[in-house]
Amino acid sequence: MIATTSETSVSLRPSGEFIEERKYLLNVSPKTIIFYQCSFKAFEGALEFEAAKRRVVQLRQRGVKSVSVNTDLTCINAYWKWNGLNWRLSPLKEEQKILQTLSDNHIKALLGFRPVGVNLKRAHLIALTILDTGLRASEVLGLTFKDCDLDNLTFKVKGKGNKHRLVPFSAELQKALWRMFRSAEENRNYIFATKNNTIVSIRNIERDFKILAKRVGITDVRFSPHTLRHTFAVSYLRNGGNLEYLRRILGHSNLSTTPEVPEESRYRINTGSPSHV
Repeated sequence: MIATTSETSVSLRPSGEFIEERKYLLNVSPKTIIFYQCSFKAFEGALEFEAAKRRVVQLRQRGVKSVSVNTDLTCINAYWKWNGLNWRLSPLKEEQKILQTLSDNHIKALLGFRPVGVNLKRAHLIALTILDTGLRASEVLGLTFKDCDLDNLTFKVKGKGNKHRLVPFSAELQKALWRMFRSAEENRNYIFATKNNTIVSIRNIERDFKILAKRVGITDVRFSPHTLRHTFAVSYLRNGGNLEYLRRILGHSNLSTTPEVPEESRYRINTGSPSHV
């Protein structure tokens, strides 16, 4: 952890002003606002540099993981920079975990599964959509019928920072979506809506995914939206996909923020795209 300027006689502006500027001037998402609020709560009463260092130690002593502390430090460092200070706390070392992917047998079982019931059918199609496109869970759940172009096989996706991008999907997923569209109610807005035509919560999808995994027989790998997204990325590269195209599809600003990409695959420059669904 390093400080590049003295903290004597420093008057910090209120953290609430920092959040308001980000909200109204930079138009950050509601999730980012919540992230700021949680980070400032974790460092409440410890926004001076030395106090912040002590708070990091306290958080670790309480059992807070390094990755969580580093997430908070991202906010605190930005807050200090906003105050015109050169203070900066370096990130803690994190345990490097290998992200799991679904095996070919897992994918085959998922594709061959025939769900019964509204919730299970919805969860199954969401899983196939993420596996086929690499979309984030929040992006999939926010898709509307207007966002889906069945003729040109593309989704118009609103990602992080309210940035829009076009994401292609396969002809196989097109068929599955068309069958679902054909039976959907006329006044429905979201593709994967609740019975009240509202967005399905992440918590409910995680619940349904647990049920789906048991029914399909996937028990040795964590079956989650992120696992499906990571499986898409790895499969894309193994099938000759272009790393830059993958970055755009996943909605990342640069490759350093693309954890779905395994290190051994970052050198690939060929083109191509696999299809699972």
